[in-house]
Amino acid sequence: AAASISTESSSIAYKDLIALWSALSPYNLTTLIASPDIMHSLLALPEFRDSYKGLDFHATGKMITPLGAELFKNEALPEGTILGFDKSCSLEKVEAMPVTTEYDKLIDRQLERAAITTIAGFSKIYDNACVKMNCA
Repeated sequence: AAASISTESSSIAYKDLIALWSALSPYNLTTLIASPDIMHSLLALPEFRDSYKGLDFHATGKMITPLGAELFKNEALPEGTILGFDKSCSLEKVEAMPVTTEYDKLIDRQLERAAITTIAGFSKIYDNACVKMNCA
């Protein structure tokens, strides 16, 4: 299972991000996924108000953290949760077969059907390449 750490309070502080970054060692923190409430708290931190980074956000729509990780909001995460991981070491996509297209045509009923399928899954590469932080 991924490492799990907690904050001292219900809100997140910059020192909590540093603790998450440190807990991920020896891996690199490349991506942060946060629940909506945590995303709100993160964007309110003074460290996220750098005008240069803000220009990049306004120009490209890409969030950048002071730690250099990509930042994403995900409503599927429980409230008070943030995930930090190294995207090159944490998950791999496993495909059982390539994309398959099946097509049927029933002339007597004037029906046409097409089915496009693929079988894929994800597998953990290194358990410690992901850290979960819960804000108490």
